[in-house]
Amino acid sequence: MRRLWGSVLLGLGMFLIVAAGMLRFYVFDQLLITPKDQYATTVAPGTGTYFDAGNLRETTSDLVARRTLKGDVAASNDKTGVWDVSLVIETGDGTFVRAVLDRVAFDRRTAQSVHCCGEAVDSAPVRHEGVTYKFPFNISKGTYQFWDVNSSAAYPARFQSEEKIEGLNTYKFIQEIPSHQILTQEVPGSLLGESAPSVQAPVYYQNVRTVWVEPTTGIILKGTEQTKTTLRDSAGQDKVVVLDASFTFDVPTQKSQADLARDSLSRINLVKWIIPLIAVVVGLGMLALGALMLRKADRPVEPPPAPAEEPAKEPVA
Repeated sequence: MRRLWGSVLLGLGMFLIVAAGMLRFYVFDQLLITPKDQYATTVAPGTGTYFDAGNLRETTSDLVARRTLKGDVAASNDKTGVWDVSLVIETGDGTFVRAVLDRVAFDRRTAQSVHCCGEAVDSAPVRHEGVTYKFPFNISKGTYQFWDVNSSAAYPARFQSEEKIEGLNTYKFIQEIPSHQILTQEVPGSLLGESAPSVQAPVYYQNVRTVWVEPTTGIILKGTEQTKTTLRDSAGQDKVVVLDASFTFDVPTQKSQADLARDSLSRINLVKWIIPLIAVVVGLGMLALGALMLRKADRPVEPPPAPAEEPAKEPVA
């Protein structure tokens, strides 16, 4: 019986050790995947100047940018995720300034854009490039092509430094988008000092975007923007400010993003370290116990000692 149980324990112990290695070095990489049902809201207050279309004038005000990200589970699959992302900018008192809707598809492992699933900006088909609203898992201190919805293009986001955000280590990246024309807009000629009743005014846009990314999960914990959009006249001079503002994630948003990253880190560490370590410890214990039982089973059984002979009794005289 000892031989049987010893063999069973040796087999189970070896299985646990091999399974731990497979889990750590193979299965773990397969589990690094972005969920299909992701949902997040970020709030970034700021101040700036915007063009009040109702009164045809530039107005300076407190502003807030609210971004809502929602996963389209039905359109996603094992490899590709699909997100609908809306960005609404309003004044502090709720006056609408502008909005944009971005539908993106991406590789759930690498976070790189995938061209499918009705990707679009404001319902117009657009080919996304680079990473969009999340960085890859286990990012490096390098440069990433980072999507900018306003210009429908990707620009380099370069690593700058490491910083702590809400107690978590993050990599800080800066993306500088130079001033360039993104579209034309029909406006009254008088708005730009032109004699024509209406003109097709070129719209110019620039931005400096900074993001702080938790490096293991690729989740953005904090973001800031210094953005400027203007209308130019026929001489190429800025005449009207469409939007000139700075935005920064508020503290509740940073805390919420940090909590999301911590939850993801807990799941990652469970599969990467805790379960494999427990399996190795238990497996080694089973190997040791199984070997001990087999050793005892192979040990020859010693015969019991012969009973001692009683001394002969002397006859009584």
